[in-house]
Amino acid sequence: MPGPSTEAPVYFPVRRPRPWGQLLQAAAVVAIIPLIALPFLRSGVFDMSTVGRYLFGPAILEAVWGTLSLATLSTALAIVLGTGVALLRISGNAVLRAAAAGFVFVFRGTPMLVQLLIWFYAVPRVIGRVSLSIPFTDVVLVADQPASAFFTPFVAGLFALTLAESAYMAEVIRSGIQGVDQGQRDAARALGVPNGKITRQIVLVQAFRIVMPAVGNQYILMIKNTSLAYAIGYSELLLSVSRVYYTNFKYLELLLVAAFWYLLLTALITVLQHVLERKFPAR
Repeated sequence: MPGPSTEAPVYFPVRRPRPWGQLLQAAAVVAIIPLIALPFLRSGVFDMSTVGRYLFGPAILEAVWGTLSLATLSTALAIVLGTGVALLRISGNAVLRAAAAGFVFVFRGTPMLVQLLIWFYAVPRVIGRVSLSIPFTDVVLVADQPASAFFTPFVAGLFALTLAESAYMAEVIRSGIQGVDQGQRDAARALGVPNGKITRQIVLVQAFRIVMPAVGNQYILMIKNTSLAYAIGYSELLLSVSRVYYTNFKYLELLLVAAFWYLLLTALITVLQHVLERKFPAR
C-alpha cells in the first residue's frame, strides 16, 4: 500500500486583471471637468471676487440655516405623517384606505407652490382666528389672535411642505412595508404577538431600512423645494440672494453663491445617507 505523498504542493500565482477600463473612464471624467469649468471662469461673466465676498456673508449663512431648518423639520414631520398614511393605505378598512388614497391624490397631484400660496393667503382668511392650548391643561400655546398673524411665512411653509411631502413619503414607506416578507408577520402571529407590536417592532423597523435611500432622496429634494417659499417671503437661500442682487445687480454671482450652498447641503446629506445605509443595511 503506497504511503502518503511527500511532494510539496504547487502554488500558482493569482494574477489580478488591471482595471484599464476603469482607469480610462476616471481619466476621461477628470479631463472633462476642467473643459467645462474653465470656460466659465475665463469668460469674465462671473466676478469671482463678488462670489467670495458674499459666499459666507452673515445674511447668506442665516438664509442657509433657514433653508436647512425648514427642510429638516418638514421632512421629519412628513416621515411621521407619511407613516400613518401608509398604514392607512394598507388597512383592512375600505373607508380608511379610500381616505388615505384621497389624501395622497390631492397633495401629490397639486404643485407645492400652489399649496404654499393657499396656506399663506387663503387658509388664514378661512380660519379667521387661532387659539391653541394643550387639552386638559391650562397651558396656552397660541393665544386668541388673527390667523394671518399666526400663519407667518415659516408656519405656512411648514404646513404646506409637510403635507405635500407626506403624500410622497406615504408611498415610499408603503412600498417598504410591502417589501417586508409576509412570512415574518405570519410567524409572529403564530407566536401570539399582537398586531400593533408586529407593525412597530418587525414591519416598520425593516421597512425603514429598505426605504432609507428613497427617504434620503426626498430630504435632498426638500432642501431644494424650500426655494418655493420665496413666493411667500420666507427668508430662505434664494430669497436672500435675490435681495442682494436686486441692490448690486450681480445676478449671476449671487445665483452661483446659492448654487454652491445647495450643492454643499446636498453633499453633506448624501454622506450622512451613505453612513446610515452602511450602519442599517436593508438586509
